[in-house]
Amino acid sequence: MPLSNGYGVVIGSVHKHFIEPPDSQGRWPHYHIIVNTPAGKYECVINLKSRTAIKIQYKHYENLNRNKFTPLLEKPNGFYPLASNSESGALDVIRHKHINNSIFCWILPKWIRENFFSYYECKYWEPETGNNVIELMESCLAGVTRVYIFGEPYDIGLGIHNVHMNQGDPITSSFAKENGIWQDGGVIFEYDSPKPRLAILLTKFQTQSLQTDEDGRPL
Repeated sequence: MPLSNGYGVVIGSVHKHFIEPPDSQGRWPHYHIIVNTPAGKYECVINLKSRTAIKIQYKHYENLNRNKFTPLLEKPNGFYPLASNSESGALDVIRHKHINNSIFCWILPKWIRENFFSYYECKYWEPETGNNVIELMESCLAGVTRVYIFGEPYDIGLGIHNVHMNQGDPITSSFAKENGIWQDGGVIFEYDSPKPRLAILLTKFQTQSLQTDEDGRPL
């Protein structure tokens, strides 16, 4: 099933950003990015450090091909619902050709990718260690012009959550009901200086499979 409250992207400049303080057991919760839009300030919350034994994994790509994201970059600031398909501008960390920094992940035949390149070039995600993902997010936000934050809108108020991979959860997980393709969360960063460029930060939980069927269920 898709995310219960839909899926979309909020676009705007960054008003402020911060990590919530740790709880009584010293565990960190969400990272907050407050985004300026014509409708008001959107609260975007992102899991960057796990409170449980299930850890965060991430990918960070710089210098995305701007030409592949022209429809997104031309949108004015605001929130936009996105259909869960390859034509809407939605993200899918498994199926999207242009959010991977290795052409080996999609230009070579599948059997070559799976046997020679899949682990290092396509499937490997960096693990959460200490505050490394928090520090990476802070560095990505330094000097950013606009952000494009993908995820599920709040039921009430202006906000986005589920800003992480939203497929591949084990069928025994309480989150399995949210599995679906072309509805992954992520943050795209747009910079004007020293030259126009795009970067992206993607996150997932280590239990989420990188092989899913057309309903986003793990294979």
